[in-house]
Amino acid sequence: MTEEDFKIDRFHETWESGIPFWFLAACLLNYNFKSFRRLMIYLSHYSSVIDLRETPSKYIKNEEIIAGFQPLFSERIPKKLLYQVTGLTSKTTFNEQFKTHFEANDLVGRKTFTLLETYKILEFWQGEGQWGRLQAAKKEMLADIIHNGNYERTAEEFRGALGKEGYRPNLISPKKIKQVVEHIHLTEEDQVEELVGYKELQTGLLWMFGILMFQHYFKLGKKALNSSNNLN
Repeated sequence: MTEEDFKIDRFHETWESGIPFWFLAACLLNYNFKSFRRLMIYLSHYSSVIDLRETPSKYIKNEEIIAGFQPLFSERIPKKLLYQVTGLTSKTTFNEQFKTHFEANDLVGRKTFTLLETYKILEFWQGEGQWGRLQAAKKEMLADIIHNGNYERTAEEFRGALGKEGYRPNLISPKKIKQVVEHIHLTEEDQVEELVGYKELQTGLLWMFGILMFQHYFKLGKKALNSSNNLN
């Protein structure tokens, strides 16, 4: 962030009362941020949730950003939605993949999650480093990209990086994919993008955020209209 980013006065409203729609729309339509995280920090600053003049962006934790946006999403996120997001449409498969995280965080048996809990679940799914694709990948697709369809060679790469259980189940998590990419020292940019999907995630998050914000402002407008009608 540079001084140019702070020419506009900060809005004194919080997310709860609503940052102006025109400002959010301008940010989305003229998107020129290096990452989705930077957009979230920028909006958080101008909505007075955080103050970049006091805390540089590199010191702001993702959890703080999520907590700042929590007032917008009072509804809890259903577990079934996470099945779709991760590509694990089977309840059994989903629970197996997240068993250790759910047990460690007292989430076993829960059917809905807060925004921050959802973030933590997806963080576990992604593993260390930059986030990429959210959906699990089929073994066949990985074999096609890594070794031109050679299933056995691809399985060897996974076992070498993750142990004999590394190539199970049939749907492979983003965490495992990133570990294998690092293990085989894959540097071909197009192949890495096909496997991990860094750009794909950024685009997907941007669209998802835009839709959620539109819904948020639509609800605010509807609520204001109903209040006005009740007064009349």
